[in-house]
Amino acid sequence: MKRAELPLLTAIFLDLVGFGMAFPDISIRLRRMLAGEGVPMGWIGFLTGLVLASLFLTQFIVSPRWGALSDRIGRKPVVAICTALSALSMLVYALTTSPWGVLVSRILAGFAAANVVVGQAYLADQTTEKERPAAMGRIGAAISVGLISGPAIGGWLAELGGSRLLGFVAASASAIGAIVLILFLPGTKPEEKVSTGRRPIFDFSLLKDTPQIKSFFWLAVLAWFALACLEGTFVPLLAVIFKYPQHLGPIAFGSERSVGGTVFGIESLIGFVVQGFFITALTKRLSTASLLRLGYAMQGIGLVLTPFAPVLGVLLFFSAIYSIGMSVAGPTVNAACSTLTPPERQGEIFGLLQGARSIGFLLGPMIGGALFDASHWAPYALAGGIGLAAAALVPKLKGSPAESSTPTTA
Repeated sequence: MKRAELPLLTAIFLDLVGFGMAFPDISIRLRRMLAGEGVPMGWIGFLTGLVLASLFLTQFIVSPRWGALSDRIGRKPVVAICTALSALSMLVYALTTSPWGVLVSRILAGFAAANVVVGQAYLADQTTEKERPAAMGRIGAAISVGLISGPAIGGWLAELGGSRLLGFVAASASAIGAIVLILFLPGTKPEEKVSTGRRPIFDFSLLKDTPQIKSFFWLAVLAWFALACLEGTFVPLLAVIFKYPQHLGPIAFGSERSVGGTVFGIESLIGFVVQGFFITALTKRLSTASLLRLGYAMQGIGLVLTPFAPVLGVLLFFSAIYSIGMSVAGPTVNAACSTLTPPERQGEIFGLLQGARSIGFLLGPMIGGALFDASHWAPYALAGGIGLAAAALVPKLKGSPAESSTPTTA
């Protein structure tokens, strides 16, 4: 690891701890709020998904522009501002008492989410082509470690002191991350390039300028849409299959939040182990296409099986299958796209990849929430099927290991 990476990885870790704290709380909290507002039960899942999707709509619009801005003015100021916005979003989450306040906090979080994008671009600037997969694995590991701690802490904090305590602690973690970046992250000079003028809000010019990236981009969209179908349904799923307090009607906060946070944490721990210790070895032994097929197939299998887990131990096993797959596929897509992108547009490509995540999450939470209210296994069947379809759609790539270590065409 290069010395300059440490402040960045520390800040990403702290911010993801704060961001992850909301995972086991937000869907249950929104469902309770909406029920208290007199929203018909058949609309609760859809509207919960709509609020959750607002983060990703915002992210889709702004992340590529944050990335492109960091290409022009440098990475440090952009990643620091985004991390500070993340702290503000959780402060709003702590103080609000209505679904509208939760919506505002999610929109602010969407503006803030580009800190990971710009952090990835920062590492791409500092590494060679051969070093890049390992660097992407390290930042993936920092994200995973944050998400190991965040959901587990968030679940128990919500049980101990409710959403307000959770929000204050989460805001503090992100604020400390912003301070670390301001004080300790070395600045970098922006790439010199000629301005291309005003860009459209939805900027896909990089896909046009670098056609080889298209296949990776749309695979990423497909995989993220599968995951998005489950946004906001996992903790309520625990309430159904393990008979925790009912999550609809007069919604009660029950132990599903703390258990859900623990499961999220275990999934992230698995992701950390895979990305931190095994991804580099895997990239040396398997082609890019093989890694993607393996990753997407494992995601699909794990998701299809999840709602049928008879006991918690089996649920954890199914979650491990999914988590390993996600941990393999994510860094592989990022490294491949970075390698195919010119140095002066690294911020833009990671913004675009964040946009792929946002596209997947625009409709996924609403569709998944509505499906869940119809049948608790339905969104998992859809998501798992999409994961398996993504594995089947990975194209044969020239120049990947056994063929070459990174693809040259897609």
